[in-house]
Amino acid sequence: MRDPYVRFSLILVSGLILRIFLSQFLTYGPDFSAWIGWGSQISSAGFGHFYERHWCDYMPGYLYVLWMLDNIHRVLPGLSVDILFKLPANLADFGISILIFYSLKLITSDKNAMIASVAYFFNPASLANSTFWGQVDSFHALPILLSVYLGLRQRFILSGVFASLAFMIKPQSLVIFPLIGFLALIPIIKTWHKLTIRSLLPPFELALTIVITAAIVTLPFIWDGIYSVSYLVTGPADLIIERFNASYGQYTSTSLNAFNFWGAVAMWQNDDTKFLGISFRNIGTMMFGTVYAVILGHLIRYTAAVKNNGIRDYGYYVFEAIMLVLFTLFLFVTRAHERHLLPMIVFFTLITFRTWIFWYLYAIVSGVYVLNMVYSYIQLTTLYKGIPQVYTAYFIPGMFIIYLIAYIIVLLSFVVSTSKYKNTFDTLSPRTLKR
Repeated sequence: MRDPYVRFSLILVSGLILRIFLSQFLTYGPDFSAWIGWGSQISSAGFGHFYERHWCDYMPGYLYVLWMLDNIHRVLPGLSVDILFKLPANLADFGISILIFYSLKLITSDKNAMIASVAYFFNPASLANSTFWGQVDSFHALPILLSVYLGLRQRFILSGVFASLAFMIKPQSLVIFPLIGFLALIPIIKTWHKLTIRSLLPPFELALTIVITAAIVTLPFIWDGIYSVSYLVTGPADLIIERFNASYGQYTSTSLNAFNFWGAVAMWQNDDTKFLGISFRNIGTMMFGTVYAVILGHLIRYTAAVKNNGIRDYGYYVFEAIMLVLFTLFLFVTRAHERHLLPMIVFFTLITFRTWIFWYLYAIVSGVYVLNMVYSYIQLTTLYKGIPQVYTAYFIPGMFIIYLIAYIIVLLSFVVSTSKYKNTFDTLSPRTLKR
């Protein structure tokens, strides 16, 4: 097996088999009971009556998967429930690893792409979330990555489909919409002095596709209530708003076991608590918005200055910007769970090839993430009696500081690197990542 592509494929397939075997262990029961229960309830009540008859804080997207898994379980009752209901997340991680390879092939060597792909698939962070705990953050991260990849390839209709699907799985996906929208605006920026209908189409294609896809996803849930043509417009919007509020409003604590800023200073406090007259929730939102503006501003500045020979840097900086946005969201916005950092780790994998320092930071951040998952698992399964508070009072701030140091290093690298280019729209020509 001298062919590196054959070895690479065998490693990933072997990893998937290993994940399926390990799926029998360390499942977090309460979350898993919810998946199984929702799948069964959808099968019995139907999509149209599910939300009105049963409690659920999830958007509609992943409920289709749970319904499908419930039907498979009915046909194959002997199949391990743990293996079956963890399979979507494990397959999503498999898909992410393949997509990491193809994404990095466009901006670095095949060797670097293979190493990064394998590093993610065997990363204890992704294993802890998908294979052991049984959460579905990788199933959410996959359409995000697909949307960004397709946006870079200027396939904005497909990019919009996957962006919308990501949002309909978890509403946190909204934070990537401005960055994907920016990718669609590049043809306009590039030809600002001689606009054409063709250059104006991408943002409209993207926006329209996002809206239509979201509406289609909601249809089975509102179908029984459709009484007019206008309801085909208002019905999906009403359901999305209702489900968004239910998902976002289910937990109102600053941090739900997450090793972030709020976990370090005010774990599990109500995020309506005020400091200097401003709620913790609004403070977190302002911190996130400020950093987001800096990141997007530098990406725009770089895009306006990049020349034809900067295409590889261009793809890299898009990945780095999204990684930083997702990291900022986790660190400073309230209501974060310990597991919510996984999509950031996906995008961190895409930039590790740039410097050996990033590889060290990637390993450290992944390690802290695993510790966060272990901490949360112990606390939840022992009703918060497993770890004495005297230890957590120092341990959690320490873990946050480690996260923060890694975050600041990557943020400074991004700001400094993108500031080197002279801003000149006359030379703007960021090529697509097509080959």
